[in-house]
Amino acid sequence: MTTAPFHVLVVGGGGTGGALAHDLTLRGLRVTLVERGNATSGTTGRHHGLLHSGARYAVNDRESAVECIEENQILRRICPGSFEENDGLFVALDDEDIAYRDEFVTGCKESGIPVEELRPDEALARE
Repeated sequence: MTTAPFHVLVVGGGGTGGALAHDLTLRGLRVTLVERGNATSGTTGRHHGLLHSGARYAVNDRESAVECIEENQILRRICPGSFEENDGLFVALDDEDIAYRDEFVTGCKESGIPVEELRPDEALARE
């Protein structure tokens, strides 16, 4: 049995640290993972479990919006059935929100983020 030439210390046993340790191990490196508390006891253990569409960035940060929706689509393709479809809603509550609608819808469409406009009664029925 040969030993790996490097030994890597990964600090943080959340989703990123765990995935990194796994990947490095698959590449033949020796890995030690340390975590202050229990594995995934930090942010990873408290996340809301949703995939980000990128819509919140569609107007002011198009690059991030595209990255989010592409990542979302990749994860849905490689892990079908692993994510609950809940199709979050962006709701306009006042005239300022309504005035932002066209810019928001355009930003989403140009970023590749699916958009469906609903009447208030349709949104209430879905909710």
